[in-house]
Amino acid sequence: MASTVEAPGLPPGVVDAALRKLFPPPNKYLWEPVKWAREKASLYLWSKQIEILESIKVNRFTAVQSCHGPGKSFSAANAGAWWLDPETHTLGDAFLISTAPSWPQVEAILWKEIRRRHYRAKLAGRITRECQWLMGESNTKRLHESEEIIGMGRKPQDYDEDTFQGIHARYLLAILDEANGIPEALWDSVLALATGKNSRVLAIGNPDDPNSRFARVCKPGSGWNVIRISAWDVRKAVIEEGIPEDVADQLTSEEYIETARREWGEGSPRWQSKVEGLFPDISDEFLISPLLVDKCQHQIDLPGLELGRYGADIARYGADMSVLYRNRGGVIRLTEQWAKEDTMQSAGRIARILRSHAPKRPPANIDTIGLGAGVFDRLREQRFNVAPHQGSTRALNPAKFKNRRSEVWWTFKELMDEDLIDLDPADETLAAQLTSVKWNTDSAGRIYIETKEDMMARGLPSPNHADAAIMSTVSAGAVADRSLLSPQERSVTADIMEKVW
Repeated sequence: MASTVEAPGLPPGVVDAALRKLFPPPNKYLWEPVKWAREKASLYLWSKQIEILESIKVNRFTAVQSCHGPGKSFSAANAGAWWLDPETHTLGDAFLISTAPSWPQVEAILWKEIRRRHYRAKLAGRITRECQWLMGESNTKRLHESEEIIGMGRKPQDYDEDTFQGIHARYLLAILDEANGIPEALWDSVLALATGKNSRVLAIGNPDDPNSRFARVCKPGSGWNVIRISAWDVRKAVIEEGIPEDVADQLTSEEYIETARREWGEGSPRWQSKVEGLFPDISDEFLISPLLVDKCQHQIDLPGLELGRYGADIARYGADMSVLYRNRGGVIRLTEQWAKEDTMQSAGRIARILRSHAPKRPPANIDTIGLGAGVFDRLREQRFNVAPHQGSTRALNPAKFKNRRSEVWWTFKELMDEDLIDLDPADETLAAQLTSVKWNTDSAGRIYIETKEDMMARGLPSPNHADAAIMSTVSAGAVADRSLLSPQERSVTADIMEKVW
């Protein structure tokens, strides 16, 4: 029977409570992540965040397929910091490993949040810039012989079969952040470690690719506890749970949902993933997969130092945007977008950008179907190095492609396959449009890409961003008016589409 310490003049239990506060029992927060977050880190958790932490308590494998912006990395960081707190697991008993598709995602997203939790909860040890959590004594910035690594984030260069070999702990937590883009081999490495009854794996991310390993573990019967978070779950919680304003401001907003509806279209693959928290219903009829776009958003070998080439798609006075992209050695970035300007205003805007590169001005391809023809004519009149682009014209390889639009889209997809395209991860509109386009073959076996009108008939916006980005990769070989080309460009044969780099 446990003894009770009492003192004259004090109510029963007061001394015991004081002693427990002064000398808390070890492992106070063992299997109590929600209590830890509230008491130790003073954090507010909304219902889905609580569900994630509670799942880690009772399930060895937890998968969270989530919309954009519900606090995924916040939740994963809470789990990691709770796991390594000595009041949760005795030093030496626990280990945390994390990984993500790219080093910036490891260092600047998840471990940034873990550092915040480490500071806020006043946890022991230190976290290095290399994403290592060290425990022990050290008076230097380098690893001291008395320090012990109890947690680490691994960068993409470490991806091999031996990535996590030699890691052993009674309590192991593995976090796969942005799990949709993590390669199969790394999944295997992580799962090979999580064999003990006290091991836990948390896979969390946007459900972008229905053919990924992440998608497979999120299916019924996989043995994983699956939690889905949609934008509607977030908005409902903001209203019904009384989420504080400073917390709600960091979650998926009504403005984000409306922007996604306008720019991507309800039912598009991007909408399904980023808003509904569902793996998109993508079949082979879609030309470019979300996984391919994700791969091209994390290139590291394309410096993008060339003068490059621009691609412009022009709209006028409607809901569509006029868009200008620049391609520098395969590195494609949005330069400018604008709306509700006439053709002369649009021509002036592009002229200003081309002049900014003086003395040498880069070439630009202008979509001349419809309103773009007036912009092209004005820029040509001013002797800018511009070329017309018409997707409905004859393909350079007419035996394989129905028209030029189909040819350039298909070629762009091949460049992506070959790791020759670098896309901006922040350009979600471009990603949404690239993954929404369908393809097929006609009765002659020629490849054709659906038109803008086809997409708009499906309730999707016109793919202006995608068309402009792809036009920026079309070389001088396809230019009709060769009098405007430089001598070097005139030497390019007309039966190929060379890469501008």
